[in-house]
Amino acid sequence: MKQEIPTWAVIVVIALVLGLVGAWFYSSANKASSDAVVEKSFGDESNPFGNQTPPQGQMGAGASGP
Repeated sequence: MKQEIPTWAVIVVIALVLGLVGAWFYSSANKASSDAVVEKSFGDESNPFGNQTPPQGQMGAGASGP
């Protein structure tokens, strides 16, 4: 004989699933400020020295220098 699942059990399971999904969205939307992405501001390939002045010294005096 087939036994039916009570309606209240189905409602409880659906409410739990929706609650877990809502909690996950809530926690991902309210991350702490320490988890924020920090914009890179320390130079890139077009400006390898960033905001600093290039090192002062004799240029080209390394192994490939004159």
